[in-house]
Amino acid sequence: MIELSILRLKYGDETVLNLMKFFRIITLVLIMCMMSLMGVLSARVYIYTANNQYDLGTVKAVGGRVNMLIMATDKHTKTLTDTILFASINTKTNKISVISIPRDTRVNINGRNAKINSAYGGNNHQRAIEKVTEIIGLPVNYYAVISPDIFKNIVDVLGGVSINVPDRMYYVDPYQDLYIDLYPGPQILDGAKAEQFCRFRSHPLGDVYRVKNQQMFIEELFKQKLNAANIDKIDDIYTEVISSVKTNIDVTDLTSLMSVLKAMTGDSMETYLLPGVPSSTSSDYIHDQEATNTLVNEILVSR
Repeated sequence: MIELSILRLKYGDETVLNLMKFFRIITLVLIMCMMSLMGVLSARVYIYTANNQYDLGTVKAVGGRVNMLIMATDKHTKTLTDTILFASINTKTNKISVISIPRDTRVNINGRNAKINSAYGGNNHQRAIEKVTEIIGLPVNYYAVISPDIFKNIVDVLGGVSINVPDRMYYVDPYQDLYIDLYPGPQILDGAKAEQFCRFRSHPLGDVYRVKNQQMFIEELFKQKLNAANIDKIDDIYTEVISSVKTNIDVTDLTSLMSVLKAMTGDSMETYLLPGVPSSTSSDYIHDQEATNTLVNEILVSR
């Protein structure tokens, strides 16, 4: 662990420890705030690393960008990834760009049309990475897979998030243990209400509407609560983060990301939706490859 020793000598043990926690928390916040199925959440999550598992379809980061594929499994089967995010960290500008990929995005798996949330299939990281790479056109350096276990408690630890709820949100589904009842207007959402806000999709735009609200939520939470320079609840949050995340991120990866972590502010993140339209004949989401190429070039290649 030579790299970690160098970091401690340069920045001090306490700074390195807090930044290690912050890096892991950022990863989880990217996931938890954009989950499509959050369910009744347990409070204990543990991040464990799989050192250098580049055989799972990832490649080592080269240059000024670090790309991560973040996936959250569904509540019931744990085989579908109902939240899929391509997050790219620009180590030169200290910005994070996140492209949300709707779970219903149509892809080809084994010669047949399928939804991209089925690519993971319970433990097939490589196939999921391959399908996202086909769409985005950029390599994945790291992956993280999380089960939906960590949302409400962390939002409550942070004291809630101020959100201007755009519409009346009401929906009941006993099968999913889902009860949503929110009124429009500015308000502070605690963990339970934040879960309702991020799960609601009973709207003409369906999943696209939900993704947009999830993006709004994560941007506001990031601005209001997760400033690396002054976050004062890192230890409280970290105690909530104790089991359920699979990732090949290692503490030694902090070497190249240390300056980014120290420079992060509430304005460090920007979110985008994968270009496309809902199918007129099925529940699939048909992504626009030409528009996707243009978006990726503008926000991830040219900058």
